[in-house]
Amino acid sequence: MKKFLLLLLFSGTLSFSANASAQQYRGPSASSQTADDGVLIAYPNPARDFIIVKAKNSTLKIKSVSFYSILGVPVLDVAVNMTSGEINLDRLKSGRYLMKYTMADNTQRVTQIIKQ
Repeated sequence: MKKFLLLLLFSGTLSFSANASAQQYRGPSASSQTADDGVLIAYPNPARDFIIVKAKNSTLKIKSVSFYSILGVPVLDVAVNMTSGEINLDRLKSGRYLMKYTMADNTQRVTQIIKQ
């Protein structure tokens, strides 16, 4: 699992893009980015106290979200079971994390977030 996460991180397959439509949900600042991989939107990125996750398909629930240190060590698991949700990041230290999520149809993806 660790090798897989590190491979994703260093192979350049992680994607980040600005997505103006995500700002209508919670109003991240103009300087923040949105992680959008086509299945899930996560913002603000970088995040301070929370991150909002939202499924792009409004009929598909996000089953769970897991956070891993950049070395692949699991640090936080959250059961969401909704199409969107706010995840409290108070338990995470500042730094880069890999966020792995699982959708209701068992689609799994990994993206990178930054905790300030």
